[in-house]
Amino acid sequence: MTDYDVIIIGSGVGGTGVGALLASKGLKILLIEKNDIIGGRCSTYTKEGFKMDVGIHSFGRTSKGPLGKILNMIGMQEAVEWVLARNPGPRWYHKGQFWAFPRELKNFVPDSEFSIIMKLFRDVMRIKDTQKLDSISVKSWLSEYTSNALIHSFISIFSSIYLVTPYYMASAGEFVRCLSSLSKDLSLGYPKGGCIAVPLAYTNGIKKFGGVVKTKLSAEKIVVKVEKVQGVELNNGEFVSSKMVISNAGIRETINKLVGRDYFNKKYLEYTDNLKYSMSAVTFKIALKKPITHYKVVSLFNFEDHETKFRSILDGKVPDDVDLFIPVPSNYDPNLAPKGKQLIMAGTAVSPENFEKHKEKWIKNSMKSLEMVFPELSDNILWMDVTTPKDIEILGGKESSVVGISQSVGQVGVDRPSSELPIEGLYLVGGDAGGWGIGTELAAQSAIDCAELILSNKKKITT
Repeated sequence: MTDYDVIIIGSGVGGTGVGALLASKGLKILLIEKNDIIGGRCSTYTKEGFKMDVGIHSFGRTSKGPLGKILNMIGMQEAVEWVLARNPGPRWYHKGQFWAFPRELKNFVPDSEFSIIMKLFRDVMRIKDTQKLDSISVKSWLSEYTSNALIHSFISIFSSIYLVTPYYMASAGEFVRCLSSLSKDLSLGYPKGGCIAVPLAYTNGIKKFGGVVKTKLSAEKIVVKVEKVQGVELNNGEFVSSKMVISNAGIRETINKLVGRDYFNKKYLEYTDNLKYSMSAVTFKIALKKPITHYKVVSLFNFEDHETKFRSILDGKVPDDVDLFIPVPSNYDPNLAPKGKQLIMAGTAVSPENFEKHKEKWIKNSMKSLEMVFPELSDNILWMDVTTPKDIEILGGKESSVVGISQSVGQVGVDRPSSELPIEGLYLVGGDAGGWGIGTELAAQSAIDCAELILSNKKKITT
């Protein structure tokens, strides 16, 4: 007998999601989380009456995507209340004005180019087999339609928001899957209570079906004997036995630290060592004395050569004009800010290797760009928190990346790391294995895929 059927390490969307799914099927689950709050990079904390997310979040498909599918699969459809980005809808900010996509894009591009981009979006909705696009970049795919710099800048912004990877590296197949599903479902939104509402609902699902969730408890070692998982040694010295362990800690953390490289062959280690991660981010959580905008989400962008811009960022340079993704959580849920006040969040992709050297300049230039969008901002700031790549790594690991393993060419679809590692009973979940989608939706789909794989393997063993 073992203590648990499955031990899960980490309480991000992937870990809590797979835990809820397996618990609902009768498996005895233990989930452990090293921090004192659940959620990892999808967590929320409270400060002076404001409830702020660790990272920048909007949820592309809400109840219609994998985040909602998990709740449907465990019979807890109403556990998360979603507010959609409507009335008003999302806005883009460029050259001193807010505008809506796609109807107002024609104000910025010639009629001939507007027709091309509309054809592109129509084609995206018709593509059935996206796998054939996995091996080419978004830039290469887009170049088949147009060389217009304005359109390349526009699609580059879309791609970087979705995948946090430069469009000349990002997989066209993954981008098309994300864009087509978003266009079809039209359900961009945000959960009441902050983004922690999602992993919290999954955690409640684990408990509902008899599972155990423990915070402030971490794994020191995943114990392996004769190429089979035996259990987990905890940081309190306790050993908990199980024939299955699911890690939400990231593929390299799992292999290099929790298990040990000696248990994997050279070829597999070379493969994992060469995997590339998404970019990281700097995010701003700004508490305001009063509301200064009625929009729920705004994207600030500059029409320029985005390939040159991203390459310079990766080389350590800070742009004068910073592109920003700006959700306003308290416009989705007024309870996230004290009455009469407002919470604005903003973020931009950065290189984790170079950020600390230029931290102050990143903050200065980002705030200058944000104040261009909202001129009343500086006069109404109560206080501001800044989350850096180091903070992201402490909370969620995965090399301080926003997503996990980059959704770039050679790392999506069939080329994405499998949830099943080459040790019997060892699995991986979250942004580093399986799945597809934008951020948290990628992690949720990974949870669904991992749960189905485990249940299938379990059935094979027992029949």
